[in-house]
Amino acid sequence: MTTDPAKLTPRPPAPQAPVPTFAPLQVPEYRRIWAAALVSHLGTFLQLTAGPWVMQEMTDSPLLVALVTTSLTLPRLLLTLPAGALADVVDRRTLMLIGQFTSAISVAVMAVLTATGTLTPYWLLGLSFVLGVGNAIGLPAFQTLIPDLVPRRMMAQAITLNSGAFNVARAIGPAIGGVIVGAGLASTAFGANAASYLAIVGVLLTFPKAKVEDTRRQTLWRSTAMGVRYARFTRPIRVLLGVTALFALTTASIQSLLPVVSRELGLGGTGFGVLYGLFGVGALVGVLTRERARVRFGRRMLPGAVLVFGLSGVVFGFAPHPVVAAAALAVNGLCWVFTLVTMNATVQLLAPRWVRSRVVSLYVLAIGLQPVGAFAAGALAEGVGAGTAVAVFNLGTVALGAAAFRLGLPVLGEFDEPSAPDDWHVPRHAQHVAGSPVLVANTWEIDRDDAEAFFDVMRELRRQRFRTGAHRWSLYRDADRPTRITEFFVVHDWEEHLAQHARMDLEVADTLARARAFDRGDGPVTRHLAGLDVLDPSAPTVDEQLLTIHAEAHRSDGSLPLDEEGTTPAATEAQRSARDG
Repeated sequence: MTTDPAKLTPRPPAPQAPVPTFAPLQVPEYRRIWAAALVSHLGTFLQLTAGPWVMQEMTDSPLLVALVTTSLTLPRLLLTLPAGALADVVDRRTLMLIGQFTSAISVAVMAVLTATGTLTPYWLLGLSFVLGVGNAIGLPAFQTLIPDLVPRRMMAQAITLNSGAFNVARAIGPAIGGVIVGAGLASTAFGANAASYLAIVGVLLTFPKAKVEDTRRQTLWRSTAMGVRYARFTRPIRVLLGVTALFALTTASIQSLLPVVSRELGLGGTGFGVLYGLFGVGALVGVLTRERARVRFGRRMLPGAVLVFGLSGVVFGFAPHPVVAAAALAVNGLCWVFTLVTMNATVQLLAPRWVRSRVVSLYVLAIGLQPVGAFAAGALAEGVGAGTAVAVFNLGTVALGAAAFRLGLPVLGEFDEPSAPDDWHVPRHAQHVAGSPVLVANTWEIDRDDAEAFFDVMRELRRQRFRTGAHRWSLYRDADRPTRITEFFVVHDWEEHLAQHARMDLEVADTLARARAFDRGDGPVTRHLAGLDVLDPSAPTVDEQLLTIHAEAHRSDGSLPLDEEGTTPAATEAQRSARDG
């Protein structure tokens, strides 16, 4: 069966009525986890206020104060990718529970050491790192589990409300934390954060195990590499991840050096908490206005938010008075939500379900570059002062925002989640072929006059092969017949190749249909070469390792037809039986 090319042109999303911001709260499961997350985020901001301030009091070193943020967020660089791969192949709820328990234990120990007066700068950094490990383990699973609790049309609103919970806590948590640490009760802030993690644990225990999207057994390394390849060869995702990473690097200076800038402005612990809270107030306003801003400004909203964040960051760094600094921070909070919520929702909608957690883990990893920016800003602040360091780094954000206008960033509402062609279904096929790796060879007979256009399509087909599972690709011509062109690509094993059929979407199918149109012979054909296991006595028989029912997969989903010449009678009979029903 040949898929109709007319059906393969990517469709614009069907017009839909705007979804109210608070609509996801009508879903009971989402409402429970959202409320628990709000409590947990409140504890987190008590932690983020108390930790840097305690380090400031112990050392009075801008670098060590910045390292508190660095140690808390550094685990994202180390663990986010494997955590994202695990979230696609194991129960997400289990990963989240492990992460919550790890975080709770670390801050409970921190509270005890602070209460007994035995907390040292190095203990604070070490326990902050363990806290970050717990957060990194559970964050990709949390990011992809929460939107799955609501209908697809509510995903952007669900992500926005998640940010809203975070920023409500940001608005009031630092102020409360500032009062607590100002009263010398940092241990209370740490203890409250430990207790807040139990709110998430309690709600998660009421949920059933989450559905595993990728049930194939494969190594963690292979699963992670597949996610990286998918993002690398999907340009909109790649560009968004690059912008996110640069945004995280250049903006980390504001939060990491806020205690030091507060001190330079003559403020104490309470004033520091108020400034931190005003960032959250601006972010909360962003939650309530982001959808209207998206509709009004369209594709200008995201790069404009990045640009304005950088400008207000420069104002904050050079602020001569706390009132000016407070106003700049409120604008920063607004633009922070406009930027990160929009990029988060866009990345999730651009990624298909089978690889979504891994792609989201790359997004979290990009945000996780904050410790690098925090460390660099702290080192610069040692020489030029905290305010100047913040201004210098945010000039980089200004440049990023200006460049983003020319990058053609994807716009929410102007694309659909990747989906299969309308007439496509997962066909019957061989369940197992021994041998690894599997080499797939597709051969065309083309007209010489079509060569340039054909090679253009082949370059696009190469990208699609890597997106759906291949890890090597090449193109050859027959030495004696230069217009006979063969494409080779390699996948790890037969199971991975069969998974490529399940990963078919409109973009892949359109490329395959265009490639088929160039053949001037009997039709482009496919050969599969799989390693035969001749050493293991328990290996399948040779007949069992030959292609049979898999031919139906190629006919059914618009892939290239198989070259069935030279098959054994047993294989031919199996193919005939499959076609007959």
